This record gives sequence, structure tokens and C-alpha cells, in this order.
Amino acid sequence: MKAKALLFFTLLIFLTGCSSVKSVIPGMGKKDGELEPAKLGAFTEKVKLQRSWKKSSGKITKQNKQIQPILVDTSLYTASSEGVITATDAENGKQLWKRKLKLPVSAGIGYGGGLVLAGTENGEVVALYASNGNPAWVGEVKGGVLASPAGGQNIVVVPTSGNRLVGLSATDGTQVWTLQETTPRLLLRGRGRPLVVSDVVFAGFDNGKLMLIRLDNGQRLWEVRVGDAVGKTEIERLADVDAKPILVNDTVFAAAYNSRIIAINAPSATMIWENEISTNKDMDVDERNLYLIGEGDVIYAINQQTGETVWEQDKFSNRGLTPPAVIGNYVLIGDVSGYLHVLDATTGEIVGRAKAGSELLAQPVTRGQSAWVQTVDGDVIAWKLVE
Repeated sequence: MKAKALLFFTLLIFLTGCSSVKSVIPGMGKKDGELEPAKLGAFTEKVKLQRSWKKSSGKITKQNKQIQPILVDTSLYTASSEGVITATDAENGKQLWKRKLKLPVSAGIGYGGGLVLAGTENGEVVALYASNGNPAWVGEVKGGVLASPAGGQNIVVVPTSGNRLVGLSATDGTQVWTLQETTPRLLLRGRGRPLVVSDVVFAGFDNGKLMLIRLDNGQRLWEVRVGDAVGKTEIERLADVDAKPILVNDTVFAAAYNSRIIAINAPSATMIWENEISTNKDMDVDERNLYLIGEGDVIYAINQQTGETVWEQDKFSNRGLTPPAVIGNYVLIGDVSGYLHVLDATTGEIVGRAKAGSELLAQPVTRGQSAWVQTVDGDVIAWKLVE
């Protein structure tokens, strides 16, 4: 199997030059059947996931892993690959509005400044008014939109193919600035979601860099190398920063595939610690730990202060896990078979499980003891965690 995979990548690089990888790499978006997924074993149930409501929002194709719900106040916004954008009351599941775009969606939902945001493979960026779903504007960027746009102070930030980050006017969608980095010959499918904080944006790039950028004009304030593109082969040199950065007080956490996770003091751009666990999926935090999915779908908890690994859970190997989400004192993850799993955040012990439906791709949305997930078949389901 390893020899076949290497042959495939050699041919891919030779034929296409700059290419993207979305499968074969263990635990990082593999094809079904590439590696045998772990069977679900028995566990002692200590908490229950109770379904609150279920609605349909339109299907998601499996290559559109950049489509995910977003919760703003009491409204849950969802998108489908066919371009259906829906706003739902998060508490009772009542539909607030629905808008069918004339464009297929490749990334979204993003939010900012009262706008719901989505992007397409052809470089269109669609903004709808969050209050009623009416169109605000449609902007255009060079390259496909590969991660959810993010809105800030009068600017919408859009990650695109070609290792670009584009700033659009939040008023009319016209382009204000563009920042482009060199593109590696081989890269992972997708881009990391940018993190907008006040008048700056933290953004990761395919060449292993994390940057702090002025929101109004795209000026780089600093850059830190998270991923080191070292190795004899193109695969070994993959160093994409595809996980959304997380900011806790003055510390920003970032991760690169094939490399490491680091904690950086945001004002000074100095490194606080590093841990050589690799991930290309979004992470989550509570008051103590950072939670992530590593290679082979091993789940890790890392101490925020020291960078030391607190625990690891390897009973879900190769199950195509979603990014983790903190729910109360627990960690929630989904998998390719449509199961939701609850882990004790202190120990990593499996304490709960529920069947949501079809495959889960996106990070669960959580708040307090509540969670919302979206399946590839288009089901949007709200859950309550009961201890």
C-alpha cells in the first residue's frame, strides 16, 4: 500500500506540478477503505446525548469539508454544496429564512458585520444580510474559495487557492487588498480559516507560515514559521497551516501538518512552547487544555501553559474524525460513520456516544451543554449533553 501511495504521488507531481492532496495520508482526509478503521468498542456510559431537534438543510459533497455551520447569538447558519443557505433558531429548530443561491458553495459559513458569507470554487464570494437572508453583494477573487470567509471592521477576509488572502470591502465586495505567498509544489486540499480580532487577522498559509495582518490594508505585522518544509520527498515537505488559529488572552495557538503545534505570544511574536504533534484540522480549547486530532485520528489534549501532552486517545484510529469541540467538561467529535463520541476532557476516557446519521465532516458547533452538527446528507441536528 505504501509503495502504491508513493507511486501515485510521484505521478501526480510529475503531471500537475503544483497539486493538492486530499486523501491517502493517514488520518488526514483519507479515502474510504485506504486504512482499516478501528471498530467501536464497549465503554462505560456516563453522559447521554439527547436529540433536541432535526432539520434538513441540503446535502454536502464529501470534498466540501470547508462547509460548516456557524452559531451567532441564537441563530444557526448552515450551507449546502448546492448553494442553499439557511438560518435556524438554534433553540427550537424553527427556520428563520432560507436563500437558494444560483452558485454552488465550496466554503462557508462565515460571519462578520451582520453578514453571512460563503464562497465558491470559481472565486465568487456571496454576502447575505444575516437578519433576513437578502443579498448584500457578490464579490470576486482570483482562485477558488477554499475556507470560510471571515468578516471584521469593514473588511471581509477570504482565503483562496494560490496561497492568497484577499480583503474585500464589507460594503460592496470590491477588492481592497491582496496578500500572496509562494505556493509549494504539493499541498493539502483546502485552506485554514482566518481569525479576525478587532483590526487584525491571524492567517495560516500553505508554506507553513502564520501571519498577523492589518485588516484595513493587508500589511504584515509579523510572520512566524509554524511548519518546516523539510524532507527528501514532496510529501515529507508538506507543511500547510490549515488549522484555524486560536487566541487565548495574548497567546495564539497554531498548527502545521507534518510539523508541530506552537504557542506564540501575539504582541511580540515570540514562541512560548512547541509540541511535535501534527494536525491539519481545527482545534478547540477550554480553560486548561488544547484539543486536536493528530495523525491516524489519535486525539490529544495538550496543556495550554506548558505544551506538554496531557493525554491521548487512540481508540478511534482511521475513523475519519471531525475536528474536536469542547462541550461543558467534555470533548465532542464526530466520525465518518455518523457517530458522535463524548470524551472526558480531563482523562480522554470515552463516556458517551450517539448516532447522528450519515457521515460527519465539520467540527461540531457547541455552546455550554448544547451541540449542533450537520451530516453530508443534509441533516442538521441539535443535541443536549445530559450528565
